[in-house]
Amino acid sequence: MLTQVLSQGELEPPKRWRIAEFHDYVQGEAWKIKDPNEGLPQDLFPQPVKVELDGEAWAFFQPYDTHQLSSWGRAVRNFVGSATHYAEDCKKKKHFIVLCMLNGKPQFTIQLTVDMGMMSVKQIAGIANQSLTQEQKDQYTKAFGLALQSRNNQLNS
Repeated sequence: MLTQVLSQGELEPPKRWRIAEFHDYVQGEAWKIKDPNEGLPQDLFPQPVKVELDGEAWAFFQPYDTHQLSSWGRAVRNFVGSATHYAEDCKKKKHFIVLCMLNGKPQFTIQLTVDMGMMSVKQIAGIANQSLTQEQKDQYTKAFGLALQSRNNQLNS
């Protein structure tokens, strides 16, 4: 991977040179070289929707392209960005990928499906694919409901 990245130019220095971060950085850059950057649909949240809940700032948005999805996957340490089928299925509208930030930091990756007019969470993962605690699920449910309500208000105005 390193040879592939170096053949395209110089490495942008990361904030710190630790082996795990260096590996993730090189892997991400190699992925970008190998995989073209393609736009993704913005049907649900074309602009980030920000809501305040219990003193915390939540933001929900859809990745605008495959490289942003890849960067997100590295930030939250899950496979959503490097597994091509997620992006392909988004383009085919088999599901939606929604990214969630909490207080300005990447927090959750959400995979939503729509079946017979009903949207449901197929999968939600925290940092490093951690499952959510019940408290996190409750907070996420409230915050996401507020974000959907805000988006609905935007569409109706």
